[in-house]
Amino acid sequence: MIIPDIDDLVLEYDEESGIEELGRRVLSRGPWTTVAFFVKTRRGPDSEWAGPFLWLHRYQKVPQGWKLVSRFQTTETEQLDNLMCALMDWGLVPPVK
Repeated sequence: MIIPDIDDLVLEYDEESGIEELGRRVLSRGPWTTVAFFVKTRRGPDSEWAGPFLWLHRYQKVPQGWKLVSRFQTTETEQLDNLMCALMDWGLVPPVK
């Protein structure tokens, strides 16, 4: 799937898709662009929402627009906690009070 403009990127959301976007941030721009999505998911319309999760998507500029090349998706909320702890340990973010 080719996206004409990275700023027009939309994660599919409806009752059937099971994805609710809570936020996004473009982490880098250029021929290779990285976008972070903060999402909740569910397996079906009647199931409970799970998350939140972090999804990192990497897009490559192609003549027609942008092509999704790779993605990383956390699958457990504990992974976000572990990521925050690592960033704090490395001094990249201040400790949470």
